Amino acid sequence: MKQDQFTDEMLEQAAEVFKGFGNPIRIRIIDALREKKLRVMELSEILGYSQPIISQQLKILKSVGVVQKVKEGRSNHYTLTSSHYADMIMCMRGCLGL
Repeated sequence: MKQDQFTDEMLEQAAEVFKGFGNPIRIRIIDALREKKLRVMELSEILGYSQPIISQQLKILKSVGVVQKVKEGRSNHYTLTSSHYADMIMCMRGCLGL
C-alpha cells in the first residue's frame, strides 16, 4: 500500500464525517461555527430552528467528531474540532459555484 492511500480505518472514519455533513441543518451549523464558537440559543436564533432541533443535530456532529462542546462558566459553547471542516464548507461552496 502506498503511503498516501487510505486505510480501511481511515475510510470508515471519513464516511462517518461525511454522514455528519449529510443534513442541510448540520451543514448550516458547521457554516455558522466557521467564524466563532456559539451556544445552542445563538445557533437557534441565527439559523431559525428550535433549540431542540439544533441540540439534536449538534449531538450527531459531536458523535462523528466534527464539533466539540466547550464549557465556559455556566454556558456550553460549540466549536469545530478542526478548521478543515470550515475549509470543506468553503470547498463545497466553490464546487457548487456559490
